[in-house]
Amino acid sequence: MRKSGLRKMSLVMASVLVMGSLAACQSSGGSETPAAEATAAENSQSEAAPAEGSGEARELSWYVGEPESHVWSQVSYDIAKEIEEGTGGSLKINVYPGATLGTQAEALDMLRTGSLAFEITGPSILASFCDQVQVYSLPYAFDSAAQAYDYFASEGSQKLYNETILNASGVRTLDVWYYGDRNLTISGVEPTKPEDLAGLSIRCMDTPISKTVVAALGGNPVPINMSELYLALQTGVVVGEENPVPTVLAQKFFEVQDAMVLTKHSVHLGTVEVSEQVWQSLTEEERQVVTDVLAKYRPIIEDKINQETEEGLETLKANGMKIIEPDIEAFKANAEKVVQEALGGDPEWAAAIKDLEDFKANWNK
Repeated sequence: MRKSGLRKMSLVMASVLVMGSLAACQSSGGSETPAAEATAAENSQSEAAPAEGSGEARELSWYVGEPESHVWSQVSYDIAKEIEEGTGGSLKINVYPGATLGTQAEALDMLRTGSLAFEITGPSILASFCDQVQVYSLPYAFDSAAQAYDYFASEGSQKLYNETILNASGVRTLDVWYYGDRNLTISGVEPTKPEDLAGLSIRCMDTPISKTVVAALGGNPVPINMSELYLALQTGVVVGEENPVPTVLAQKFFEVQDAMVLTKHSVHLGTVEVSEQVWQSLTEEERQVVTDVLAKYRPIIEDKINQETEEGLETLKANGMKIIEPDIEAFKANAEKVVQEALGGDPEWAAAIKDLEDFKANWNK
């Protein structure tokens, strides 16, 4: 297995990111902390361009929160190699998987100061700059990964990411990567419609959107940290949770869950982000190489994730989990009602949801 050589790198104290504020979409992103400024100064050598005429390669760091064995990490090595080759060696990308440079929030802060070049992260990390970016995480937001990719490229979504959020954060979003469809796992019942989950405690992350997702499935959302989830499932604190198949396997939830319900309620995407300071320092040719390589590997990532999912389902069956095909339309109808009740009264959320719905209504496969 390929490994990138790890180097010492100071971590930035993560800024306090306020979630759920409507004013976030118009904020300037706040001033940098002294720790962030210090880290930027310490690490400026690693991300700075070499002196003109030096002939030296410019080294840029690439953060991946997933472990080295994950598809995202493995493909990142391939991308780094192709960027170096495509730029004739002017850019050298050092990949750091497994969150070795710190948490996602710390990496985001380093992006903002320019002391980190690239980050691959979850879909809602930028919500503190505009809450409505979490429209991507709403239940049944997309019917397929292809539809989600096209929405990311749409005028409304590009304005959200690379105007509103970019201006507030100093972070540019280059691409979205497929992580897998999220499904429900459960013990004690075999649900096929939302009513079957009424009153049952289902784990969620401690965010309003995550709670809305579980409520849309018909369950009672209970926030629990991932590190505590296995025990919570084992002891019955919650009877279910929702995650992509590879995550269920990696966390060995099949040991404490009876069934997987293929609700496919979320096409889970991550975002590929770049420091705007670093991006603007690249030549047009270098930027084109980066975007071309990312475009090449997006379908490769999706294919690998889908293969892992298919193989994973067979492994779950072999480990005793029952695979349930539910009434998807019933879950979609309940999700629409719950989302409208939770967010429809908020003008900015209503506008974001309408933009997504208008796009989907006119989307051609």
